[in-house]
Amino acid sequence: MKKFLVLASAIGLAMLSGAPAKADDSSLPWDDEVGQWFVAPFIGYAWLDSDRFLDDDAYWGASIGKHLTDDWSAQITAYTGDYDNSGEKDPSWNWPASFDGSLSGVSIDLMRVFSRSNKISPYVLGGLGYQSNNYVGLEGDANVTTALGLGLMWDLYRNGDGSRTVQLRPEIRQRWELATGDTYGDMLFQVGLGFGWGPPRPAPVVAEAPPPPPPPAKCSDSDGDGVCDADDKCPGTPAGDRVGPFGCSCDVVIRTNFAFDSAVLTAEDKATLDKAAARLKELEFVEGTATGHTDNIGTAEYNQKLSERRAQAVVDYLAAQGVYPGRIKAIGMGLAKPIADNSTAEGRAQNRRVTIRRTDCGPAE
Repeated sequence: MKKFLVLASAIGLAMLSGAPAKADDSSLPWDDEVGQWFVAPFIGYAWLDSDRFLDDDAYWGASIGKHLTDDWSAQITAYTGDYDNSGEKDPSWNWPASFDGSLSGVSIDLMRVFSRSNKISPYVLGGLGYQSNNYVGLEGDANVTTALGLGLMWDLYRNGDGSRTVQLRPEIRQRWELATGDTYGDMLFQVGLGFGWGPPRPAPVVAEAPPPPPPPAKCSDSDGDGVCDADDKCPGTPAGDRVGPFGCSCDVVIRTNFAFDSAVLTAEDKATLDKAAARLKELEFVEGTATGHTDNIGTAEYNQKLSERRAQAVVDYLAAQGVYPGRIKAIGMGLAKPIADNSTAEGRAQNRRVTIRRTDCGPAE
């Protein structure tokens, strides 16, 4: 009993010292052992029931089995051992037999495994078997056996994909032989090496990248200005014109001219502005400036104010035709930017002007 307590204590301490074996794989919902087959040869030492009249001694054997789930494993165990007579004998035994014996058997064991993902996984075991007993000089017999035990699966090696494992398998068990008219109880301790094999660990599932978006569908662009006909508010834009997002030319210039020292629109100017107002009401997205200019007759200060009156006259006329005043801003440039020679009457007439330009397209290229 003392030996049993020492062994049980040692195994119990080993259980408490278990450390994770698969820390690198903790992100995978997979236990390498589950589904593996294993074979485990072992050697052991038996403390036999004294009623057998046999000395305690070593035995050997092997188990073959499978790790069924994260909690359960099953195995078939075969064992044999030769034992010397202890010096005692039953009065019914006939001399001169030596009465040495051998015990051989097989059992089916079910194992409840704990913390299988740890490097050291304890288990408890229950077994049912059949054992043959043979004695030199005596007729042998065979009986049913049962067993209870506990042990450890101690990881020594695991290959990269988890399909091969090697484990140290210390185990202690109590075996009872249910003989006719008697029951023998033997205490066993064994150490084995378990060699496991099974499917490799599946690779992590990597989400597939979404397919690239389809290329934009080509559209009809009759005037070749880069704006689809369906969105083009100004079809027929001349080739090469800079256009806005709705296909309308950004560089269209509308010009009105004024008499000397006047900010009054002529009938011709009004006709030009009537056409511009009608188009501006259709193209509500267009914004711009009306910039007034003068010739060089008179002082710069006077001409500045005159240019402003001319620009405002254009804006006011467009507003009267239904163009919201905030869309066209009046600016006066005075005599600063002539487009013709102010030394001639014809040149001065060209410089007395208001020019309307779009500003919603950005700066001209």
